[in-house]
Amino acid sequence: MFKKFPSRDEVLAVVTLIMVIGSLTLAIIDEKSRPQFLDLTKFAVGTYVGMLIPRSRLKESDRN
Repeated sequence: MFKKFPSRDEVLAVVTLIMVIGSLTLAIIDEKSRPQFLDLTKFAVGTYVGMLIPRSRLKESDRN
């Protein structure tokens, strides 16, 4: 009956996945701009990982 809204982490994961797939696709298509698209991909993955790490540390400190 009630739809569950996706969590912040799920939305972030989907946005990151779309960004990575799109950037890699554009890097394959446009060889001249390949380094910029690969940098964008590294940024997206780094941001995703960076946002997950602090949350796991906070949860561990709450358990102790």
